[in-house]
Amino acid sequence: MSKQVECQYDEGPLGRRIVVPKGLDNVIVDTTNISGVDPTGKATIYRGYTIDDIGANADFYEAAFLIHYGHLPNKKEYDEYRKKLDSYRAEIPEKLIDALKVVPSTHPMYYAQYAYNLLGQFYAPEWPQKASFEFLEEHAMRLIALTPFIFAAAWHLPRDGELYRPDPSLPHAKDALRMILGRMPSDLEARAFEATLVLYMDHGFNASTFTVRVAASTLTDIYSAVAAGVASLKGPLHGGANEQAMKMLLEAQAQAQAKGIPLEDYIEQYIKDRLARKELIMGFGHRVYKIHDPRTDVAKKFVAQLPNGDMWVKVLAKSEEVMKREKNLPANIDLYTGVLYYQLGIPIPMYTPIFAMGRIVGWTAHYIEQFMNNKLIRPDEKYVGPTDLKYAPIGERK
Repeated sequence: MSKQVECQYDEGPLGRRIVVPKGLDNVIVDTTNISGVDPTGKATIYRGYTIDDIGANADFYEAAFLIHYGHLPNKKEYDEYRKKLDSYRAEIPEKLIDALKVVPSTHPMYYAQYAYNLLGQFYAPEWPQKASFEFLEEHAMRLIALTPFIFAAAWHLPRDGELYRPDPSLPHAKDALRMILGRMPSDLEARAFEATLVLYMDHGFNASTFTVRVAASTLTDIYSAVAAGVASLKGPLHGGANEQAMKMLLEAQAQAQAKGIPLEDYIEQYIKDRLARKELIMGFGHRVYKIHDPRTDVAKKFVAQLPNGDMWVKVLAKSEEVMKREKNLPANIDLYTGVLYYQLGIPIPMYTPIFAMGRIVGWTAHYIEQFMNNKLIRPDEKYVGPTDLKYAPIGERK
């Protein structure tokens, strides 16, 4: 259960205003039908289904349909949705490709912001202040479909000059992994990857989703709003955590090898040493999950089936044991997906982009929900700076 926060008020010239905790901690700012944490704080719900249930059993199309339409598709709905989403993968503006080819080599998240804004210029030069669900859903599907291509191009073009175009004959997730790896993945690899996309699809009003909703509340277009979400996700306290978690584990592995000790036996000492130096242990703790992150249960099953699975499962279990004992912090999904993506041979700078490949589904759903029942999100502030300063010509200033 969330802790109870006593409501505080500020009496000022504008009247009585609510004072909320810094970071909006434990503050409910709006309602949503898309996803959220259940009252026990132990699970996240996608439209009535637990995330671990959907993550373990639903494919990308089913989960995306659920998040956008509010129910799991029947066979006819599934076939129509899959056909339509796949058709968008084949519709890549050549001007977008030309533009991506000249972007300097940098983190793929920068490329995505650039690409989404370009797509907005192509498909939404004038955005309506009111729109139907069907209109908005068309743009959402285009974004969902093209996101893996955008990130794959962002990785390969500046590094090896390769441009892997989508293959709509392949399932969405398998094709995304193919473009990232530059090879055809096995069915197991594709399914493990797909499960993480589903696990990352939505998570209540997290930082990037709330950013998208704030942008949507201004009635900007969906492409600009998603570009803002990418900027928020890029931060190491949000999407970047999976990259940092894997870098930490690789550092531990290098130290263990230098000492001739198996990583599963060394990881406890490594964590204790970092804690003694007051360094962060990435992949642990969560703003919402105080007891257990249920998404890790799904990811763990796939980690066990991929290369060196037994070793990694032991390392992760020992890490969780130490952090629970030392800091009472549970592992979060980023710890497990970091390892899983490493097992798949995915470059570490692509971990956060993969997060976005899943979260684009939630971002677009939240954009639509906000846009169609809108009120501008504009909180008040309490100014605490000086009020009596006077302008002086530059020559008179110290």
